[in-house]
This record gives sequence, C-alpha cells and structure tokens, in this order.
Amino acid sequence: MRFDRRVLALVAVAVFTSIVFASVFVYYPAWVTVSPVQPPVYFATGSNANQQDLGPNNTIGVSLGPNSASLAITIHPTYQVSYYKDIVRIVNGDSSKVYYAYLRVYTAATGLPDGSQLVLYVYSKGASRSLSGYQPPTPVSGTYLASLDLITATSQKFPITISAGSPVEIDLYVYIPEGSTPPASVTAKLLLVYTTSSTETPP
Repeated sequence: MRFDRRVLALVAVAVFTSIVFASVFVYYPAWVTVSPVQPPVYFATGSNANQQDLGPNNTIGVSLGPNSASLAITIHPTYQVSYYKDIVRIVNGDSSKVYYAYLRVYTAATGLPDGSQLVLYVYSKGASRSLSGYQPPTPVSGTYLASLDLITATSQKFPITISAGSPVEIDLYVYIPEGSTPPASVTAKLLLVYTTSSTETPP
C-alpha cells in the first residue's frame, strides 16, 4: 500500500510539472537594424527622352520619380510602325557588383486594334538597331538583350545582366494596322525587379 502511495505521488508530481511547463514562455532578445541606401539600380532618361514626338506640340514624355525608382513614359505613335529608340535607361550604379534585372507585365495594354503590337526592347549601351522585314518590319533577333510584349498579361523576361557601373537602353516598338480605329490612349503597367543573385527568381 505504501508503494502504491509513492507511485501515485510521483504520477501526481509529473502531471503537475507538465501542466506548469506547458505555460512557460521564454523570451530571447534579438535586433533588426534597417539601414536604407540609395537605389543601386535606377531609371535614367535616354538620349531621346523628352524630344519631339509625332503630332503638334507632342514630346516623347519621360518622367522619373524623385529617387529615379519609378518611371512614366508617354508616346504618340501613328499607323504602321513607330519605333522609339533609347528613351529610357536602366543603370547599375553599383561599381562593385553585377545585378540581374527582370521585367514583368503587371497590367497589359488593352484596347488596341486587333493585330497591333506594343513591345519593349532592351539593348546594350550603344548597340546598333536593325529592323528587317517589310510589313511590318521588326527588330532583328539577336541584336537586343530582351523583348517584352506589353499586350500579354503574363509576359516576363528572365534575367537581364547589367554589369557593374553600366546601363542598358530601352526602346519601344508600336505597330497599329492602317485602317483600324485606335483608342485615345492605352496604358501598360510593368515592374522592374532586380537582384544580386543569378540563380534565384523573384517571387
């Protein structure tokens, strides 16, 4: 009987202890320090930004955010092919490392006539441009680093290598079939995503 009481007492202590420890919380200190920097990769105006465009009093409008981390472009194409060369640059201002840039369509340009094209092309700095074909002529494959279809919602281009301290140049290609009725304006929204990793893809 005495043995049974001891066993019962030990069981009771064990149960009590487990209940107590189920209510214990341990707190360790840790630190997170946030030290913002100027953007290492940023937008810059190209050689033809804010120059004369088609139509009266129109310009190739390029507006940068206050820290060059955002961008707005306005162009005024006409029927057939309108090609806008070097209107914007993406600059790697970090002289110590390579960055890898992705371009992703967030909202596609909708409302252009059937058969229209709106394509962004990325070129190395100072690269020559060449269009081939007849109707419509298009940029020659292999002369540009990447192209991004701004009419396709799922369009994304995998990484564009931007060397340390170097820019890449952005062109816009527009084709509107003659005889169609284009809207007054359409807008495409896209994202520039960049990283120091050549193997990880952005979420």
